[in-house]
Amino acid sequence: MRIAPAALLVALLGFLPVAPALAQESPPRQELTAFTVLPPGNSGFFSVEGQLRGEASGKPSEFGEHIDDQRELYWGFGYKPGKFHAQGEPVEPKPGVRIYRDGFGVPAVYADTGRDVWFGAGYSAAVDRLFFMDGLRRTGLGTLAELAGSGSVPADIKTRVLTYSAEEYEQFFVALPQAGKDAVDGYVDGVNARLDEVAANPRLLPAEYVLLTTTPRRWERRDVLAAGVLITRFVAAEGGNEMENVAALRTLESKLGKTAGRGVFEDLVWQEDPKAVTTVQGRSFSNIPGSAADRARTFTSMADFAATIPLELATGPGTGGSPEPTLPPRAPVAAPAANPLGVPQAAVARAVTAVHEYLTNLRGGSIAAAVAPKNTRDGKALLLSGPQLGYSYPSMLWELEVHGGGYDARGAAVPGLPTIGIGYGKRVAWALTSGYSKSIDSYIETTRPGASAGDPPQYLHDGKWKDADCRTETVRYRAAPEGVPVGPALLSQDVRACRTVHGPIVATTADGTKSRSVQYAMWGRELETIKGTLAWNSADTFAEFEAGVRAVTWNENVLYADADGRIAYWHPGLELRRKRSVDMRLPAPGTGEHDPDGLLTFEEMPHSVDPPEGYLVNWNNKPARGWLDGEGRAPFSRPAGPVQRVTLLHDLLRGRKDLDLKALMAVDRLAGSRDVRLTLYRPLLAELARRDDLTSDERTAIDLLLAWDGSHYGPGADTMGEPATDGPAPTLYDAFVLAVRRELFAGLLPDDGSDAILDRQTGVGSHVYDAPPLDNLATRILRPGFSGLVPSRDYTGGRAPQAVVAAALRSAIASVREISGPDLTDARRPHPRSEVCSLTDGVIGPCLTMPYEDRGGWVHVIALAAPVRAAPVPPVRTPRPMPATGAVAPHLGLLVVLAGAALRRRARHV
Repeated sequence: MRIAPAALLVALLGFLPVAPALAQESPPRQELTAFTVLPPGNSGFFSVEGQLRGEASGKPSEFGEHIDDQRELYWGFGYKPGKFHAQGEPVEPKPGVRIYRDGFGVPAVYADTGRDVWFGAGYSAAVDRLFFMDGLRRTGLGTLAELAGSGSVPADIKTRVLTYSAEEYEQFFVALPQAGKDAVDGYVDGVNARLDEVAANPRLLPAEYVLLTTTPRRWERRDVLAAGVLITRFVAAEGGNEMENVAALRTLESKLGKTAGRGVFEDLVWQEDPKAVTTVQGRSFSNIPGSAADRARTFTSMADFAATIPLELATGPGTGGSPEPTLPPRAPVAAPAANPLGVPQAAVARAVTAVHEYLTNLRGGSIAAAVAPKNTRDGKALLLSGPQLGYSYPSMLWELEVHGGGYDARGAAVPGLPTIGIGYGKRVAWALTSGYSKSIDSYIETTRPGASAGDPPQYLHDGKWKDADCRTETVRYRAAPEGVPVGPALLSQDVRACRTVHGPIVATTADGTKSRSVQYAMWGRELETIKGTLAWNSADTFAEFEAGVRAVTWNENVLYADADGRIAYWHPGLELRRKRSVDMRLPAPGTGEHDPDGLLTFEEMPHSVDPPEGYLVNWNNKPARGWLDGEGRAPFSRPAGPVQRVTLLHDLLRGRKDLDLKALMAVDRLAGSRDVRLTLYRPLLAELARRDDLTSDERTAIDLLLAWDGSHYGPGADTMGEPATDGPAPTLYDAFVLAVRRELFAGLLPDDGSDAILDRQTGVGSHVYDAPPLDNLATRILRPGFSGLVPSRDYTGGRAPQAVVAAALRSAIASVREISGPDLTDARRPHPRSEVCSLTDGVIGPCLTMPYEDRGGWVHVIALAAPVRAAPVPPVRTPRPMPATGAVAPHLGLLVVLAGAALRRRARHV
């Protein structure tokens, strides 16, 4: 039989394999069940058209696809499926790289080599987060002023002083293993591939660039490396703020006298409470040698030294304290012109300020828990992870997965970095929380000018005068009349960045005789962390994963669980082996005798593997007993007491044998809504309740508080378009806690009325329901034996603890009545709200508020076990939509005239 050529061709095509670049992938098999959620969505790309749609409709979802599609899910404590995927039609930005997108826009990159895997990751990140990435790399390089104008020059100077030269970054790259080099180079190539598409099609340019009348430059290796240093320095390191303690100590000594003032300082900023809540149980680790008596002698010596330190060393070029430059005479700078979006100049200036504030104030918190199979209902290891990096459009984190070249992982990454920092693979899962161990120390250097003009300054070390290592950096910036950047970065300011043997000089006295330098434990080794995190992205076993933990140099707590049923915790990174003559709360003399003796070994760092308790938890708390708390600068480097937000996790997991994925989701919900301070004061209220002389109001108040479970908020609290309110008990309890503080500590306020010292010890950051150091001290006073420390003085004014509690209760009742009226059972306060705004504060993109919950900004819950049979999957809860409160971006009056109308649009883009 004769077959027509056309029919033959059709038949052959039916049997020929599809080209690998377009083939549907088969996701690798996973021995786990995963659910995730990332508010408000995975994309942060605001096109000009999307901006116009969003501001016209007032709906955040109209600003672009996957910008707002997880917000309601998140605020309803819901989750989406998170297993590996290969959904939809792939995009192929280069041969051999396929990128799939699931229904929430999460990219899954498939490639044959490691370099191509990270090419796909870089390309996808640039599709979703190009403007964010640009701001991140510029902040890390110290070139933010080239985008945002002269107001960012002080921050750029700080970065240049504290980080590295272009030559040093190249040396760091050369020192990377080949896998790290491939990841960096592949990522850069992927970002630049997207930039080529943007150049060819202006519709792909993020609207923020149109607003700021600029365009993104191409990426280089150093951009990725600098972004990595930025994240390790500002999210995964702590310290360098000892001068705040110097000022506080002097204020207390001035008000109370030397002895009493030092006693109160140690009450407020203690080093170790033996009863402090920790992650590691039953084992101690030490980061300072010597006994408590040794530490007391050291404090006396260092406090005497602190009295001699010039307070002007608190600020300087290396702290961001440089003045903003003024325009030079006859500078060729035009006045701000009407921008193509028609946004008022005041709004543009607000957007620039918001971008600067966001990028220069990066911080991390985070919640995590791991549960061993012996504590679970179905014999599976469990993991909960919630990195807390704030809410915004887009968030700091971005969800993706990678496959190929030995990598199989899904999780959260910081756009701009070629790694999945937090997530899971085929049979392992991990979480990160900021460690907050002190890894940056201040030294006070004795200095003098160089012998001749232009010579570097000298500092005294080990009995010799040594030349500081100096270089000149040129900070370029755009003029910014009225706060609006205009034109190219034609202006510049030269900066002299100098270092001692300890590290960068951040401040110098006006007479040049004293300087302060800061020593980083990870100095010059930040980028070694790339090796560690890439190892996690390919790990299948405990040994493979721990090898990665040993390689990281940053201080991020790591919690781990795997399909073999193992759980673990590490407090890793590089930690200085400090001498017993050092008090971490205060600067040390830089003359040499207080220099550290190298670094602690990996085994000396706090860790726990398969603990007998059957679970591990961390919420940025003290890792282990014996591990001193650093500066004690709340809310980040804070002294640890018996109660901290992690107490909630211990209470929810301790002794339970019935845990499963559903129970872990409940832990996530309860931890995000309960007030840990109830643990501190509830026993005192219960004791007061036994008295016979209470008034009816006092009895009503105590009954409300004792019946309360500590919950402030639950899903659905926003109803009928009205913002949520908190009920009588939490309303009253907040007033009671404030009243206790006033009863005990009002006399500590300086004569000028400033309460800055106490403010530092009441700071909780974004954790509204946390128990700060001041409340732990209050409980130490009112509940003797609750803490392992004894107060240095009588803070009660001679009253019994019950008298203080009763007075605070009466004060709380009175303050609530002023707002809510006579009936305490009707008392309601507005529930706190979290701002969810774009990086430009809603000038480009949405801006609204949502009910506050103390929850991770990307959450994943995992159950791991080698499957024997198909396990039932818990249903994904789809919450009732919750209304947001706030405004979207301001009205844009003019349509955009896009330059390059004749430029062709690329056929493939996402």
